[in-house]
Amino acid sequence: GVGCLLYKYVDAVLKYYTGTITADGKPAASVSGGSSGKSGVKVIDAGKTLIGKTRYVFGGGRSQSDINLGRFDCSSFVRWAFEQVGMNVGPMSGVTTDTLKTQGQAINPKDMKPGDVVFFDTYKIDGHVGIYVGDNKFLGCQGKTGVAIASMAKGTYFGEKFNGRVKRF
Repeated sequence: GVGCLLYKYVDAVLKYYTGTITADGKPAASVSGGSSGKSGVKVIDAGKTLIGKTRYVFGGGRSQSDINLGRFDCSSFVRWAFEQVGMNVGPMSGVTTDTLKTQGQAINPKDMKPGDVVFFDTYKIDGHVGIYVGDNKFLGCQGKTGVAIASMAKGTYFGEKFNGRVKRF
């Protein structure tokens, strides 16, 4: 009914609101991030369940059968992980690094928190994407490993490819 539609509308609008609403309905002074904190850890926990169970397939993960077979690429894995914690970051069939980078809130790399989404310039600008886990590491679906935690420390492959784009969903 109308109540359901209103709820969905409010839910959709609040997804983009990063403040805190107090009991009197006025925004509080503090600003909380979207996927950081507890839900950022939840998305990492969800993503970690696929470690060792997937293989990287470019363009994979865009159908239920691919997902059932553990075939993902970097952006379909990120979409899947957020879906597990109830966040829709785009349609299964159409997610790419380019659609992911238009979402969420831009974060300064020095303010990265676990659960933030990080981008790398590989075969193209923003050609690879993963979920920051802390300690200069990210969780992603990489070519040789499938879903795994990889280093993005200076001097590593992904450390050299990290382009400074960080988004908080």
